[in-house]
Amino acid sequence: MDDEAFKPREIEVFAAVMMHGTATRAAEALELTQPAVSKTLARFQEKAGFEVFKKHRQRLVPTQEAHMLYAEVQRVYESARQISRTARDIRNLQNGRLSICSLPAIGLTVLPGIVAEFSEAHPDLPVTIDIRSSATAIEWAGRRQIDLGIAVTSMIENPSITRRTLAATKAVCVMPKGHALGRLDVVRPEDIEGLRFISFGTTDPLRQQIDRVCEEAGVRRELHIECALAAAVIDFVAKGAGISIVDDISAWNLRHAVDIRPFTPELQIELSLYRPWGTLQTAVGTAFSDHLIRRIREISRQASALARNPGASA
Repeated sequence: MDDEAFKPREIEVFAAVMMHGTATRAAEALELTQPAVSKTLARFQEKAGFEVFKKHRQRLVPTQEAHMLYAEVQRVYESARQISRTARDIRNLQNGRLSICSLPAIGLTVLPGIVAEFSEAHPDLPVTIDIRSSATAIEWAGRRQIDLGIAVTSMIENPSITRRTLAATKAVCVMPKGHALGRLDVVRPEDIEGLRFISFGTTDPLRQQIDRVCEEAGVRRELHIECALAAAVIDFVAKGAGISIVDDISAWNLRHAVDIRPFTPELQIELSLYRPWGTLQTAVGTAFSDHLIRRIREISRQASALARNPGASA
C-alpha cells in the first residue's frame, strides 16, 4: 500500500497508549471514548504497516518497532514544546538579541545606565553596543548590520532606513566649579568674550552653531583646546582648562564635576533612532526603543531644570 501520512490525532493516541499501557487509560487522558481510541489506534497500525502492540493480560504491550517509532514521536513533541517555549520567550522579551550603535554623546554617557535598566527586566537578552559616529550608526542601520542606531538627525534622505525622533537636546554652558559665569542665571554670547573655550572639532554640528552665534554677536573666544567627545570637553572644563557649551545630556551626566547654566540664544541638536527599512521591528526592539525615548526625554528635562535652578537636586 502507498505510504499515508499519520494524522496528529493518530500520533497523539499512539503516544497516549505508549504512556498509559491501555486503551482505557489513554482514552481517559485524552478525554475520548475507549472505542474511539481503539479505532484510531487500528488506523495508526494500518498506516505503520507493522504491529505496534500485542495484547497481554488487559494491557497493550508495545513491540520493538513501536518503541523505535515512539522515540521519534518524543523528538517531535520536544520540538513542539521548544516552539512553545520560544514563543513564550519572544512574548516575554527573553529571546533574540539587540544590537545598538550610538554616537558617543549618548553611548558614553547615559546609554549604559539605560541599557542596564532594561537588562535588569530582561536578564536573558544579549545586548551588543558599538560607539561610533552618527554617520556610521546611520550607515550600519542602512546595511542591516545593527537593530538600532542612535545618531544626530541627518537631513540626507536615505531609502534604506527608517527614522524615529529621539529627543532635541539643548546646549548649555559648562564651567569649572566656582567660576564667575556661575553667578549668571543665563549665559549669553557676550558673557564668554575673551574666555578660554574648550571646543568640539570643526565638523561637529553643535560647534558650527556656536561659531555662527559668536560670529554674529562679534564675540571672540580663546580657542586653545579641541576635543571630539563631549565627555572629554567637560573633563577639561572640570579641571579648570576653560569653559564650553555642550549638549544638556552630556552635561547632566557629569553634573557633579562642573557648574551648568542655560545658554541663549537656544541651540539644539536633534537626535533620532534609525533602523533598517523594510523589516518589522522585533518586540524587544520596540520595547527598548520606547524605554530609551522615555528615559532620554526624562534626563533632558532634568538637565534643563538643573541648568535653570542649579541648587535643585537632579
